[in-house]
Amino acid sequence: MSSSPASSSVRVRFAPSPTGWLHIGGVRTALFNYLFARKMGGKFLIRIEDTDTERSEKQYTDDILSSLKWLGMNADEEILYQSDRGKIYQSMADDLISKGLAYRCFCTTEEVEATREKMTKEGKKPMYARTCREKNYAAGAGPNGRTSFAIRAKFPLQGTTAFTDMIRGEITFPNTDLDDFVMIRSNGVPTYNYVVVVDDIEMKISHVIRGDDHINNTPKQIFLYEALKAEKPLFAHLPMILGEDKKKLSKRNGETSTNAYRQHGFLPDGLLNFLVRLGWSHGDQEVFTREEMIQFFDFEHVQVTGAVFNPEKLLWINGEHIKKSNPDQLLTILKEDFKFSYSGVSDAYVLTLITHLQPKVKLLKELPEQLKTLVIAGASKVDGSDLKWNKVPEQKAKIKIAIQEFMNDCNSVVSKKGKPTLAECGIGHDEINAKLHDIGEKYTLKLGEFTQPMRLFVTGQPSCNIGLFDLLPIMPWETAYARLEACLKS
Repeated sequence: MSSSPASSSVRVRFAPSPTGWLHIGGVRTALFNYLFARKMGGKFLIRIEDTDTERSEKQYTDDILSSLKWLGMNADEEILYQSDRGKIYQSMADDLISKGLAYRCFCTTEEVEATREKMTKEGKKPMYARTCREKNYAAGAGPNGRTSFAIRAKFPLQGTTAFTDMIRGEITFPNTDLDDFVMIRSNGVPTYNYVVVVDDIEMKISHVIRGDDHINNTPKQIFLYEALKAEKPLFAHLPMILGEDKKKLSKRNGETSTNAYRQHGFLPDGLLNFLVRLGWSHGDQEVFTREEMIQFFDFEHVQVTGAVFNPEKLLWINGEHIKKSNPDQLLTILKEDFKFSYSGVSDAYVLTLITHLQPKVKLLKELPEQLKTLVIAGASKVDGSDLKWNKVPEQKAKIKIAIQEFMNDCNSVVSKKGKPTLAECGIGHDEINAKLHDIGEKYTLKLGEFTQPMRLFVTGQPSCNIGLFDLLPIMPWETAYARLEACLKS
């Protein structure tokens, strides 16, 4: 479908309501808006739809904005808050009344509901009976002395309302199926369908990109664009995100709050990469950088049917992004989001550890646990009671002699070279492998018989995602030696 107006005038918005934490479905909507704006060289705007004063809370607004900042999707212009615009909404509604395009409705909630129930029993579509439509009531001058009123749109009674959706093509609604919807409630609170149009006009929004649950709202909004004599935007309605049970996404299918993903250790670009594939594709490609998402994004390849949320795929994609990340970036995130700290070791050493570990994790929260025993200087506390060598005491003694010989050989090189690590002394993975094989043959030991206790004491943990031959060269030799010495004393 066409995505005109011209790219230079593309202006899109993400407009969440602060009545709860930022939902992952909302992030997908924000992402498609953001990518389209960046692809077209346009503007990405944010509007906080906080007219529901009873349910809107500052903590939710803060969560929305902090989540978008974490995801790197900041507004290109000042954020608009609907709660600041009550007088504008009222003034424009009064103007529509004066032009005969809206009217004051003094019907009570009970009366409206009774009419709808009657229509339902008669097999008709339940709608407002338009009791006040042609009465031209003035404010404060309703029937039977009533003073409380809502403002309703005077929707056309005949014809159709149609629009071309950028994803779904032509969509047509018979006007007889559409109600004289409320624009401003009797308590003075404006409704979504009204304020969204007023704000989109003022913000000069060119494309409205949102979930497909808003399709039925579109004809009401088109009526208001025409009533206000404003240029209509183009519409694109995105497929719903479904759980693996093919129902609307809920916490049973996956976390719905964006901050939960941050706390679990997802990278912003990993999460966005996963979300962009929920309803959009670019050939068979699965992993995208942010730049690639912007470059390739289009509406021609957005699907119509709901997209299934697959937690396993999310983990895989996040792991791919962790693999490709700069270790410095990962270390910064670990410090900020996971309060990760270390002592007695250098930043360079910690970064090297991260380089070895990042291809083997899918969540950043896994790294602090794997790093904690490796980033402390000196020997670590280890329980060696389960080691195999305890079952054969005479074998244990021979293994300790072999380990001591390895220690002495390495210590000799380090002392001669005057460097803090084996790697800086020219001893790497292959050299350690060869040296331990030679010592094993000398003492008729299988390699695993003496590398098992060495690995436990050097890593300080029963299992570690860095192999012993990779860890020994990069760990400060003073620490490695102290840990091997503790192994010999066990």
